[in-house]
Amino acid sequence: MKKLLLVSLLLLLASVASEAAGKGKGSFARSFVQVSRENPHYFCLSDGQPYIPIGCNIAAMSSVEDMEHYLAEMHRYGANFGRVWLNTNLFEIEPRYGVVDTVKLLRIDRLLELASEYGIKIKFCIESFRHILPGEDKWDTKAYYHTSNGGPFENADDYITSQQGRDEFLRRVKIFHDRYGDHPAVFGWELWNEMNAVNTPEEHLREWNVYMLPRVKEIFPKNLVMQSLGSLDRMSSFPIYEFINQLPSNEVAQVHRYIDEGADLAVCSAPTDSMASDAIAVLRGFNLNKPMLLAESGAVKPVHTGPHPIYNVDTMGSVLHDVLFTPFFCGAAGSGHLWHWDHHIDKQNTWFQMGRFAHAVEGINPIEEKFVPLRHDTDKLRVYVLKGTHTMLVWCRDVKSTWKSELVDRIPAEVLSDIQLDFSSLLDGKKIKKVKTYDPWKDQWAKTDKDAVVDLPSFVRSMVVKIEY
Repeated sequence: MKKLLLVSLLLLLASVASEAAGKGKGSFARSFVQVSRENPHYFCLSDGQPYIPIGCNIAAMSSVEDMEHYLAEMHRYGANFGRVWLNTNLFEIEPRYGVVDTVKLLRIDRLLELASEYGIKIKFCIESFRHILPGEDKWDTKAYYHTSNGGPFENADDYITSQQGRDEFLRRVKIFHDRYGDHPAVFGWELWNEMNAVNTPEEHLREWNVYMLPRVKEIFPKNLVMQSLGSLDRMSSFPIYEFINQLPSNEVAQVHRYIDEGADLAVCSAPTDSMASDAIAVLRGFNLNKPMLLAESGAVKPVHTGPHPIYNVDTMGSVLHDVLFTPFFCGAAGSGHLWHWDHHIDKQNTWFQMGRFAHAVEGINPIEEKFVPLRHDTDKLRVYVLKGTHTMLVWCRDVKSTWKSELVDRIPAEVLSDIQLDFSSLLDGKKIKKVKTYDPWKDQWAKTDKDAVVDLPSFVRSMVVKIEY
């Protein structure tokens, strides 16, 4: 009898261990990304785990070697997300109209093999061209679609408005579906990069998205489907941003915005966290009941004429740091995603910043927390608060240290000391169980007194506070 009980106990323990393992790496690799039904402002996996997408754009990689290097670095520092364009030289499956290059499909196969191995979900952007013109094919010109090169279209508007153009887009989508429609390493399918830059009237763009988004979702029922628009740097973009992001068939609300001193909106020249927080505030202002992402960001020369020179001196990745942290602490579903993976992240080897964000949110379940984003600023800090059911997660940003002061004027960030933050008014009388601080620049957690008035350790640039109650 005792022997039978012992065997039963061992079997039970093995079952529990197996279930726990199923919630780990293997389960992540097998699971699809979904919008949480319990809290649609955040993502979950099909196995029930919360999923906070942490990573960057790796859109236009030059070689398979680049691809392998980038994903390995992302994995090394805890990133779990990347965005890839499918119409770049590395992956474009159609060298000319109606012809499929199987070598390119094999490269996409390899990308997804690496993503599965490294625990990374890939958001695929299907198209990015802006024109259909005669001449040579370029990233923004689908020349082989033009009638002069054997294609069926006179221009981009012809492609967008004609049924033949819509059928052509869906034909391309189905090629990807037949090969990757059931691949759990796919985060989702983004129909177009910055589609409001396509040479077609805005009303035609709206009609195309109303038609296309639900049809692509029918093709990819297991994956998310979404759309992207150009950098939100002018008031004239607000109506199309509101229209596209409010479409129920657009499952993820996305915004692109950069530090850009040539932009119409003054906020694009503000400190990085102010620029990014305002972008998420715009999406929140549309009263969306879906996840939000700062899907492209960084710093550019005026009017997007190239990477900003500040990257050459930003050896610690302060721009990347602010892009990663700000959106999530403003209510977005994940970190912000920098564009300049090659000109900044890899060149300056700042991949580690992704790990710092991953450490800051480790163990956090935003679905259960039902986070409400708040501001609790002081004269020295911009204080971004996520007030949850059991946890208050706070990111503090020094107001004096900005991209202009540090990277243009070369004024070093000051060490901030003897700073207290009083969260009493936000706790609603809840009893505090634990208070910790995290210095993302030193990668150090520290316990502090269980008090609503938190004494911050000395720090530069930013600090995280975690209050459990």
